Amino acid sequence: MITEKIQLFDDNEHSNLYTYILDPQTSYKVYKRRPAIIICPGGGYLMTATKEGEAVAARFLSHGYHTFVLRYSTYFKERMTDLNEVPPINEQSHYPGPLIELMESIRLIKEHAEEWHIDAENIFVLGFSAGGHLAASLAVKWDDKDLLDRFPKDVSPSVFKPKGIVLGYPALDLESARVNFQNHKNPMIRRQGDFLYDAVFGHDAPSKEQLDTVKIINYIREDMPSVFLWHTYDDEITSSGDSAALIHELIRHRINCEFHLFAKGKHGLGLGDEVYANSEDDINEEVSAWVNLADQWLKLQCRQ
Repeated sequence: MITEKIQLFDDNEHSNLYTYILDPQTSYKVYKRRPAIIICPGGGYLMTATKEGEAVAARFLSHGYHTFVLRYSTYFKERMTDLNEVPPINEQSHYPGPLIELMESIRLIKEHAEEWHIDAENIFVLGFSAGGHLAASLAVKWDDKDLLDRFPKDVSPSVFKPKGIVLGYPALDLESARVNFQNHKNPMIRRQGDFLYDAVFGHDAPSKEQLDTVKIINYIREDMPSVFLWHTYDDEITSSGDSAALIHELIRHRINCEFHLFAKGKHGLGLGDEVYANSEDDINEEVSAWVNLADQWLKLQCRQ
């Protein structure tokens, strides 16, 4: 297996792609191309969650995918551990910076598809929470002219379009997510909510027009990739209602999609099993079924 940390841009040490590439040789002189998944952890664009990275990559490795974890630029350079102390700030983190980094990741993977034995036609993005917002942003803005201007003119827009996206409790509306942050019972989460707009916009008072530019449902289009989405009904940070509304809009636009709404489960469950659990409520047997459900959906997409 090839494991490597790749810094995506020379002038940004806080944006790195971690590779988990399976040995392409399945038996003597027999080689196999495999689909790939880029994993975008959540963290409110303030940090990237530990348990939504390597643990998820390893699980999908076991299902036969090459996997990559994108540790995109976030507002905090270090995790916030004190309510009264703000960690060092990364001024390169503002939107659409992380989206440019995701686009560069998919371009880089396709560039190395031959070397890494990747099926370049079947590259997916999997995102949790804010990482789900990032994955969904790529799905609806993969050919956005302003974003494409950040890349060489000879790169085709189609390079940046994933085959499909997998969303786990995505933050589809940052305005409603911020409200939920600030009303949370946990004081650390409330405090982090104070910085969400700073992280995304670079200031704390975005206009309605700015908020609309990052609201995924405003950009649904008929030529976007297929979508697999799961959420829990009682998620206290991101809205299951926003997810249901997105699915309704996808169906209206005749976009291939699959949706699983689980009855119980807190925000940020990740795999939902004991692998990265810190407490009993991190383990949810019903929710942990999402991995196998997503694997079945991914394999179906690969056959199409």
